[in-house]
Amino acid sequence: MLNNKPLFPGKHYLDQLNHILNIIGSPSEEDLNCIQNERARGYLINLPKKPKIPFDRIFPNADPHALDLLDKMLTFNPNKRINVEEALSHPYLRQYYDPEDEPICESPFTIEFENDELPKEELKRLIFNETLNIKNTNNNLANGAH
Repeated sequence: MLNNKPLFPGKHYLDQLNHILNIIGSPSEEDLNCIQNERARGYLINLPKKPKIPFDRIFPNADPHALDLLDKMLTFNPNKRINVEEALSHPYLRQYYDPEDEPICESPFTIEFENDELPKEELKRLIFNETLNIKNTNNNLANGAH
């Protein structure tokens, strides 16, 4: 939104991670502790240390509120990152935010289905089944069924 092109245009996930770290800087030791995957943490520990680049240097003409929100959303450690309610009520989004008209998830959202250790064939089966579910839902909606 700030420059009409991707901020982190990676060719693959490691390249993209390097683009991210080139801007937000290397994670602190405390931030690295939030990574449960040993290989991922080891990879990050062994990377050269990179300083954070202030967003006002990347987007010198941007609204300061936009840069503040971007900084809070692109915090490495998810435990320190701005949450949805805070982001929606941030001054940059104030004109769009109506706390009386915001749906709230009553129970925690989990993504337990995400598992790095799934065999390739199982992952393909799960993606295929999810695609069928979406297609069936869309067909039902198109045919007037609920």
